[in-house]
Amino acid sequence: MRLIRVIAFAVAGLLASLRPAVAQEVDSRLLDSLLVSGSAVRGAVESSSPLQRLSSGDLVRLGVTDVGDALKHMSGVTVKDYGGIGGLKTVGIRGLGAQHTAVFYDGVAVGDCQSGQVDLGRYSTENLSGVELVIGQGDDIYRSARMLAAAGVVSLETTGAVAGSTEGDFRATMRYGSFDTYRGSVAYSRSLSGGWAVSAFGEYGASDGDYDYSVNNGFLKIDGRRRNSAIGELRGEINASWQPSAAHLLRMKLYGYGSDRELPGAVIVDNPMTSDNLEGYNVFAQIFYEYICSDELKMKFSLKGNSTYDRHCEPLAGSVSLNRYRQREWDFSSVFMWSPSWAKGLSLSLSEDAFYNTLRTTNNHVSMPSEPERLTLLSAASARYCKGLFCATASLLHTFVTESAPSGDVAPDRRRFSPSVALSFYPFGGENFCLRASYKSIFRLPTFNDLYYREVGNFKLNPEKTRQYNIGAAYSSSFGRWCEDFTLSVDAYRGFIEDKIVAVPGVFVWKMSNVGRVETTGADVNLNSSFAVGGDAKLRFSASYSYMHAVDDTPGSVLKGNRIVYTPLHSGSADLSLSTAFADFGYSLVWSGSRYHLPQNIQSNEIDAYGDHSFWVARRIGLRSGALLLRAEAKNIFDNNYEIIRYYPMPGRNYMLSAILTF
Repeated sequence: MRLIRVIAFAVAGLLASLRPAVAQEVDSRLLDSLLVSGSAVRGAVESSSPLQRLSSGDLVRLGVTDVGDALKHMSGVTVKDYGGIGGLKTVGIRGLGAQHTAVFYDGVAVGDCQSGQVDLGRYSTENLSGVELVIGQGDDIYRSARMLAAAGVVSLETTGAVAGSTEGDFRATMRYGSFDTYRGSVAYSRSLSGGWAVSAFGEYGASDGDYDYSVNNGFLKIDGRRRNSAIGELRGEINASWQPSAAHLLRMKLYGYGSDRELPGAVIVDNPMTSDNLEGYNVFAQIFYEYICSDELKMKFSLKGNSTYDRHCEPLAGSVSLNRYRQREWDFSSVFMWSPSWAKGLSLSLSEDAFYNTLRTTNNHVSMPSEPERLTLLSAASARYCKGLFCATASLLHTFVTESAPSGDVAPDRRRFSPSVALSFYPFGGENFCLRASYKSIFRLPTFNDLYYREVGNFKLNPEKTRQYNIGAAYSSSFGRWCEDFTLSVDAYRGFIEDKIVAVPGVFVWKMSNVGRVETTGADVNLNSSFAVGGDAKLRFSASYSYMHAVDDTPGSVLKGNRIVYTPLHSGSADLSLSTAFADFGYSLVWSGSRYHLPQNIQSNEIDAYGDHSFWVARRIGLRSGALLLRAEAKNIFDNNYEIIRYYPMPGRNYMLSAILTF
């Protein structure tokens, strides 16, 4: 951890020595010496499938510092937060599980072939221009086949290397909070001659992570203090882009993340703490190229190489278990889109993806075959047609997967076609009111843990198959000067999982099997609004609500009709902020109804409902060539002792002070 701190301050010093100025988010195209700039942000009303987005301004206003916390403010989302400052955070969509949610970083997939779950706590919001969630079939057919191969897609968009000041744009952030938590970051971008732009970002965070808690464990109430929770993490990236003309765009990225964290574990009666430690790194490089051949034809390509290493140290009675895991992935994607001039409103696309995964480990309980490898080929044909008041989008995805290993049994080859379709109708013309419906059939492959974990793994597993149905409406308008924006969306849905992978007890050991079935019925409501309240003051209010009834529908199961674990029937969020000439004030709430941590829906397995309330105040100070934003926040202001995952208590009342300097 000490080495990480030294590297962090060295990187910060190097970047700070560069000439500063403020980062700008623009999307530019060069047209006959005229530079046209604008943001390309889709809204809920323009989408025929549920779409939610948080801009960089929203992320700053909410005070979230990692993606997992940001997604708690969206509907239809279940975030599993294992507590602690550096606790694991995974996200599931509409009761489908975290393995059905794909995460993309600047358009390229972030994967984990071992567990199938991406730890969103590892990704900072400091360098993001936005976080977007699409559920089901999206309207954008000019995207990779891998984006079509998931039930839900979380897209993380960075500021990257974009056209800005030729003297450089600079942003520095410092945060300090409870539990001796501090985080600092610097970002720098600059335009160069010849269509080049470069940027760099570095961030370091650390925390002791110790906080008081109170947990009910059966009939016993445990009051204690979280221990073994320290974390140190360092992340950084370098970006370069080249756009010599409107027809060509080249982007390159080098990303690195390293962490050394203690794992506090579950709070149990006889052993309320552990002494486990996890350290590792993730490094990837990706390159993206787009060529706009004409008004009718365009294409883009991307290539990514990724390496992830984790070292888990677990002290045992009289010994130490030391396990190492190394994953590697190569990912290639190509997309072609044709919009023929003779068929106005019609666009066709073809996407081809290939990615190759390997897993190496010293844990003899993980890999039954020696060093499993997986090759996945995805092919997608898509079409979108809009005419008058009507738009339709359809895709057909073909998946081929083959696995190999130097020794041992591996899963057989798998092939499958997956269709999807989305319809939208604007009954009053324009795009202020939309009726929409969508259907998507998809599946998720068993992870290497599902297939090859010693004794429990089953290499004959089939993929989990899902069907999603959605019908909804979205409305957006403004009502004079007093209401600048009002957007409301309501969606009802049904979802089914077949061949769900569950652990089934055998004669001597449990075994992973395709015996589960899940049925989900639900509704999502999202509201965003802003109002002028006199002078330069502005009031913003947003809220989300989810009703999710996800139950076990396995034929003949004694658990049939029971709600699946960690899926609350009701959940939601609310955010209120007031901006004035003097300062900004805000309040936010994330709440969840009761849920169960075991499949049996009995009272002893129920986790209480909770509400996490936060209040913040911010003051922006203009400088000669920049601005300084000061912010103070109180989180969980009612000091509510709650758990999202059973026996992993969340922090009580805590505070955070932030300073953001831009030039």
